[in-house]
Amino acid sequence: MNHYPTGVRRRKNGLLEKRFTVNGRRYSVYGRTLRRLRDQEQSKRKALSQAAPPASALTADQYFETWLEGKRLSVKPSTLRVYATYYRPYASPVIGQLPLKDITRRDILAMQAEAARHLRPTTVNILLRIVQTMLNTAVSEGLLPRNPAGGVGCMKVTEKAAETYHRALTEGEQATFMTAARDSFYYELLAFQLLTGVRLGEAAALQWTDIDQTVIHIRRTVTRTEEGVPVLGASTKTEAGERDIPINAAIRALLRRQRQKWETLPKLPGCETLCFLSPRGQLVGHGAVNRAIRTILSRLREQGTDIPPFTSHALRDTFATRYIEQGGTPQTLKTILGHSSLAMTMDLYSHVLPNTKQAEMDRVNIRV
Repeated sequence: MNHYPTGVRRRKNGLLEKRFTVNGRRYSVYGRTLRRLRDQEQSKRKALSQAAPPASALTADQYFETWLEGKRLSVKPSTLRVYATYYRPYASPVIGQLPLKDITRRDILAMQAEAARHLRPTTVNILLRIVQTMLNTAVSEGLLPRNPAGGVGCMKVTEKAAETYHRALTEGEQATFMTAARDSFYYELLAFQLLTGVRLGEAAALQWTDIDQTVIHIRRTVTRTEEGVPVLGASTKTEAGERDIPINAAIRALLRRQRQKWETLPKLPGCETLCFLSPRGQLVGHGAVNRAIRTILSRLREQGTDIPPFTSHALRDTFATRYIEQGGTPQTLKTILGHSSLAMTMDLYSHVLPNTKQAEMDRVNIRV
């Protein structure tokens, strides 16, 4: 499989195409080699710069597209998609058509207030940071004397992560759900998440060569292109995400079962060595797994057992919760989960610790 630089693709006629954005407009150049393509792009950019509107006339939307293009060499395509996903629906309607030089602090506050009508405070704060970063770049390029978003504070976040999207199943919910999930095609994948605490993208990217007799080597994850297409990433979500997870008896038995199932599945090109596949032999996507979870929960509901909705990430949280409940230490849990700091682990799972304090104190034997 050929791997081209970001923004480059080969067309059916054999020509290479490079797409890029200048002042909010998309352009394409063509060539038979990457060198020819670079020459064409440089020539096109030079011609556009000579005919480009003065910087003072740039709108926020036009500058955003130029800024996004400049980020292509330094951030992942999935990060570019995040920038666009937040900016275009929530910042653009408020500040997008304003000349960049005319944006005021009041405009940024209006953007923040409008976004707060649709998003949670933590998400609004992400949007604000994106806009602040973009405008900081405009300042460094001499397009603005100062950043109008620089003095705008983040929204107050009252709930902790553990109280919001980080939901662990109770032991009863866990047992009921996993029993009902045994008939699901994705049972082994769901069980693997529950037994190891890996993220779904990490499980989907796992190859058989990443597994030896004693540990599972987490080295990559599934990411997304700017268009939202899932692809096999070259690395994990963060540097700390690259880690080794010890294999216990339950994990070993599950992997044997998955290997037997894997032998019977079709395997599309590029997916031949992946441990977990879709029924068609493709890369496993978040949508398919979460739909499978919803189907299982719906079937349980019809049978009279109502478990509140959750996504596959809850299985990672359930693993962490059981780990602490059964005497595991937060420091070791941090390395197994691939967190970058102990503070992150404690913030997410500190609510479990009070339940284990008494048992731990009972084991302490200090003579006085």
